[in-house]
Order: sequence, then structure tokens, then C-alpha cells
Amino acid sequence: MKRSAAITLNANMTPMIDVTFLLIVFFVVVSQIVDRDVVPLDLPAPENAAAMVTIAENTMVINVIPLSDGSVAGIVVGPHTIGTNEMEKLSSIVGQGLANGTSEVHLRADRSTQYQYIHQVIEAVRSVGGNPRVHLVVDMEAKL
Repeated sequence: MKRSAAITLNANMTPMIDVTFLLIVFFVVVSQIVDRDVVPLDLPAPENAAAMVTIAENTMVINVIPLSDGSVAGIVVGPHTIGTNEMEKLSSIVGQGLANGTSEVHLRADRSTQYQYIHQVIEAVRSVGGNPRVHLVVDMEAKL
């Protein structure tokens, strides 16, 4: 009897490479979506805070952008940039968010920002009604 030649198996790597590239694209896109509301700020780090980490799906992030003298350059809410004299517009944006299912508002402000500006933002959110939960975002990693 004559034996046949040895059979060699070759794996086609093209589908595996395609899946790898798709995963890379997916994670790049998702990482940009997660951080789109975050503006780099020097957040305050309280010493004896009774703070908690909140994880909610329907949150609105309000960033108070500081100037070096403690005043505010503007307020950023998602794609909107608002001046400090446009609190009615901020209330309108928050109201739209509440109508669309937002349940929490995260307020981010630099540690050098004067409180009067933060108070204006809190009052603008409060004036909307609907009682959204307002969380002041702080830097808890500095204490760890």
C-alpha cells in the first residue's frame, strides 16, 4: 500500500485580524463617549468628607470653567457653552434633560472658583423644579 502525502493544516488569520481591528475601533469610540462631559479641572479634595461615588445612567454634568482670578469663564453642559449671565439658558437645558429622563446633576468646579458662581448654578438647577439630585464632584483620589 502506498501512503498519501502528509496533510498540512493552514489557519486563515484574516477573520481574527478583522475582529481585532473592530474591537480596537469599538474601545476607542467608547472611551471618547465616556469622557465627553469631563473638562479638566483642579477639583477640591475634602479632608473629612462623607462622600459617596454615584453611578447613575441618566446624569447631566455641568462644568464651571474657571479663570485664574476665581471668576468664571463659562459653563459647559455637554455641547453647550453658557456665559455666567445666561442662567435662564442653563435652566432650560437642565429642564430639557429632566424631561428626557435625567435624574442626577453632577456639578464640577475648580477649587479656585468663588462660591458665588457655584451658587448661581445651583439656583439655576433648583429653579427648574422636578427635584433633580445635585452632586458636587470632588477629587477623592488625592486622599488615597
